[in-house]
Amino acid sequence: MSIESRYGSLCAEYYHLTKPIAPDYPDIAYYCKQLSKIDGRILEVAVGTGRLLVPLLEAGLNVEGLDNSPEMLEYCRKNCRNRGLNPVLYQEDMATFDLPKKFKAIVIAWGSFMLLETRSRAIAALQTFAKHLQTGGQLFIDLEIPLEEFNENGKIRQIPPVDCPDGSLILLQKTSQIDPIAQLNLTILRYEKWKNGQLIQTELQRFPLHWFGVDEFVMLLQKMGYRKIQVCANYREDQKPSHYNDELCFKAEI
Repeated sequence: MSIESRYGSLCAEYYHLTKPIAPDYPDIAYYCKQLSKIDGRILEVAVGTGRLLVPLLEAGLNVEGLDNSPEMLEYCRKNCRNRGLNPVLYQEDMATFDLPKKFKAIVIAWGSFMLLETRSRAIAALQTFAKHLQTGGQLFIDLEIPLEEFNENGKIRQIPPVDCPDGSLILLQKTSQIDPIAQLNLTILRYEKWKNGQLIQTELQRFPLHWFGVDEFVMLLQKMGYRKIQVCANYREDQKPSHYNDELCFKAEI
């Protein structure tokens, strides 16, 4: 069995079940406030199942979505249709997409930028974002530093099962390897779907998280031509990063 780096059908189903569309995620109020100041088209990169996209659309914002997983995009379409929404969605790679339009803002939330495993891919993505932003357009990127994973290095962890609407259940097993020199936490996820005591589907996912220090990422943004760079913590504009557990929220203009 091959190991995919994107979300396949079982990975996407698990995400859909464990991260449903809901108003209480910590980033939703932050992004509704930030993006409501923008008059124009917005692109959410790594849109997934629409966890953030749906509340942004329901807030009246002009947002389009992009993801490399057709399975995740199908869940996104269903979640949108269920709420009477019909957004523009693209199936593209976040580092190399080429769309025939530009945006007033690009958002890549909840650490999804860290799925770009190498520095060269991260640089390519920042260049791609810049190319698709109008002059003065804003970029929003959330990052984290997964230091707690150091304690789990090499261990096999079993996550509690998730019940599916059809009476089946999904088991998730994960093991991580930390490379502190490459600043990479590489996790292999094994999904198994069981029904009536029978294994009916299994899937392996390669899940890299490439982390950055705050000053390091600011300098990278500067090198790529971004300016007016701001950093806050935990989706609070008045809070500066002070702990490794903080969500790092970067905002910049091109």
